[in-house]
Amino acid sequence: MKTENAVFGSRIRSVREKQKLSREKLAELANISTQFLADIETGKKGMTVVTLKKICSALHISADLIVFDTKDTENSYITSMIATVPSEKKEELQQIISMIIKLI
Repeated sequence: MKTENAVFGSRIRSVREKQKLSREKLAELANISTQFLADIETGKKGMTVVTLKKICSALHISADLIVFDTKDTENSYITSMIATVPSEKKEELQQIISMIIKLI
Protein backbone atom coordinates (compact mmCIF):
# COMPACT_ATOMS: atom_id res chain seq x y z
CA MET A 1 0.00 0.00 0.00
CA LYS A 2 1.31 3.43 -0.94
CA THR A 3 1.96 5.94 1.79
CA GLU A 4 0.19 9.28 1.65
CA ASN A 5 3.47 10.94 0.66
CA ALA A 6 3.79 8.61 -2.33
CA VAL A 7 0.16 9.16 -3.34
CA PHE A 8 0.46 12.95 -3.17
CA GLY A 9 3.78 12.86 -4.99
CA SER A 10 2.35 10.69 -7.74
CA ARG A 11 -0.52 13.13 -8.24
CA ILE A 12 1.87 16.07 -8.44
CA ARG A 13 4.01 14.26 -10.99
CA SER A 14 0.94 13.36 -13.06
CA VAL A 15 -0.25 16.97 -13.22
CA ARG A 16 3.27 18.21 -13.96
CA GLU A 17 3.63 15.78 -16.85
CA LYS A 18 0.17 16.63 -18.24
CA GLN A 19 1.23 20.27 -18.27
CA LYS A 20 4.47 19.24 -20.01
CA LEU A 21 6.62 20.80 -17.31
CA SER A 22 10.03 19.45 -16.45
CA ARG A 23 10.86 18.82 -12.83
CA GLU A 24 13.39 21.61 -13.05
CA LYS A 25 10.82 24.11 -14.34
CA LEU A 26 8.20 23.24 -11.73
CA ALA A 27 10.81 23.42 -8.97
CA GLU A 28 11.83 26.86 -10.23
CA LEU A 29 8.21 28.06 -10.40
CA ALA A 30 7.49 26.72 -6.90
CA ASN A 31 10.78 28.08 -5.53
CA ILE A 32 11.95 24.71 -4.22
CA SER A 33 14.94 22.58 -5.18
CA THR A 34 14.70 20.07 -8.00
CA GLN A 35 15.94 17.32 -5.66
CA PHE A 36 13.26 18.16 -3.09
CA LEU A 37 10.58 18.01 -5.80
CA ALA A 38 11.96 14.64 -6.95
CA ASP A 39 11.83 13.36 -3.36
CA ILE A 40 8.22 14.58 -3.02
CA GLU A 41 7.15 12.99 -6.32
CA THR A 42 8.71 9.65 -5.41
CA GLY A 43 7.26 9.69 -1.89
CA LYS A 44 10.67 9.76 -0.21
CA LYS A 45 9.77 13.01 1.55
CA GLY A 46 6.61 14.71 2.68
CA MET A 47 5.88 18.40 2.39
CA THR A 48 4.48 21.18 4.48
CA VAL A 49 1.26 22.97 3.66
CA VAL A 50 3.39 25.92 2.55
CA THR A 51 5.24 23.74 0.03
CA LEU A 52 1.97 22.21 -1.18
CA LYS A 53 0.61 25.73 -1.72
CA LYS A 54 3.71 26.72 -3.70
CA ILE A 55 3.47 23.65 -5.93
CA CYS A 56 -0.28 24.05 -6.49
CA SER A 57 0.14 27.75 -7.30
CA ALA A 58 2.91 26.94 -9.77
CA LEU A 59 0.67 24.30 -11.41
CA HIS A 60 -2.43 26.56 -11.28
CA ILE A 61 -4.45 23.88 -9.52
CA SER A 62 -6.36 23.51 -6.30
CA ALA A 63 -4.76 21.55 -3.48
CA ASP A 64 -7.95 19.44 -3.56
CA LEU A 65 -6.61 17.74 -6.66
CA ILE A 66 -3.48 16.59 -4.82
CA VAL A 67 -4.99 15.87 -1.41
CA PHE A 68 -8.40 14.48 -2.33
CA ASP A 69 -7.83 13.42 -5.96
CA THR A 70 -10.65 15.58 -7.29
CA LYS A 71 -11.15 15.03 -11.00
CA ASP A 72 -12.49 18.50 -11.79
CA THR A 73 -9.11 19.85 -12.90
CA GLU A 74 -10.57 22.38 -15.35
CA ASN A 75 -12.75 23.92 -12.67
CA SER A 76 -9.82 23.92 -10.24
CA TYR A 77 -7.69 25.67 -12.82
CA ILE A 78 -10.34 28.29 -13.50
CA THR A 79 -10.90 28.85 -9.78
CA SER A 80 -7.18 29.31 -9.16
CA MET A 81 -6.90 31.75 -12.06
CA ILE A 82 -9.85 33.81 -10.79
CA ALA A 83 -8.18 33.94 -7.38
CA THR A 84 -5.27 35.84 -8.93
CA VAL A 85 -7.50 38.69 -10.12
CA PRO A 86 -7.23 41.80 -7.93
CA SER A 87 -10.34 42.35 -5.81
CA GLU A 88 -11.09 45.70 -7.47
CA LYS A 89 -11.36 43.90 -10.85
CA LYS A 90 -13.53 40.95 -9.78
CA GLU A 91 -16.84 42.68 -10.57
CA GLU A 92 -15.57 43.51 -14.04
CA LEU A 93 -14.46 39.90 -14.50
CA GLN A 94 -17.90 38.68 -13.41
CA GLN A 95 -19.53 40.86 -16.08
CA ILE A 96 -17.16 39.55 -18.74
CA ILE A 97 -17.85 35.94 -17.77
CA SER A 98 -21.60 36.61 -17.85
CA MET A 99 -21.33 38.03 -21.37
CA ILE A 100 -19.29 35.03 -22.56
CA ILE A 101 -21.83 32.58 -21.12
CA LYS A 102 -24.66 34.39 -22.90
CA LEU A 103 -22.78 34.03 -26.19
CA ILE A 104 -22.38 30.27 -25.81
